[in-house]
Amino acid sequence: MASNLENSIHRGSDLFYDFFCFICQENDESTEAEFYCEKCSRFYCSKCVEHHNFLFKKHAILGKKDISKWPEINEGEPLEKCQEHKKEKLTGFCEDHSQLICHACHIHSHQ
Repeated sequence: MASNLENSIHRGSDLFYDFFCFICQENDESTEAEFYCEKCSRFYCSKCVEHHNFLFKKHAILGKKDISKWPEINEGEPLEKCQEHKKEKLTGFCEDHSQLICHACHIHSHQ
């Protein structure tokens, strides 16, 4: 009986972070973001930020020591799916409206 309980604990233990890496999340991985790019309005883990920095040398990256400058996220709302476009994943942050947006929101409402 103890082994059944132990298995259910391991299967049901998803990791929760305040911020997820955008690239990892697109690849169905859950990795904690350690950096935020203001220009891209996206979060990155330590592995993915290296690729970002290689491609976008002039973008300013904020580390966790500057987390107070990262955008605020409403913890009461689900973070993975767009509230307006229910099937879309949240992929960015609109600085003009201070909200997380999906690809469809970006095209239709947040250019």
